[in-house]
Amino acid sequence: MQEQLPFDPNFYYGLVAENLLKNLGIKALSYADEALSKMKALGDDEGFNIWLSIHEQLTTRTVDTMRPEGTVLH
Repeated sequence: MQEQLPFDPNFYYGLVAENLLKNLGIKALSYADEALSKMKALGDDEGFNIWLSIHEQLTTRTVDTMRPEGTVLH
């Protein structure tokens, strides 16, 4: 019997982030912000946490593209 691998939701959040960036560009961050606001207003903690993780993936992926060339991180 094949061993079941642990479920890593970050992999799927990364896929969603990549697709949002591919289809919406930098506006994907604004849409994720709106989704976070809606989930919070609705009191949907699970939806909020999902969108928070997607927003984190979006931010991680866009920070490198928005950094000016030659910038040195310390």
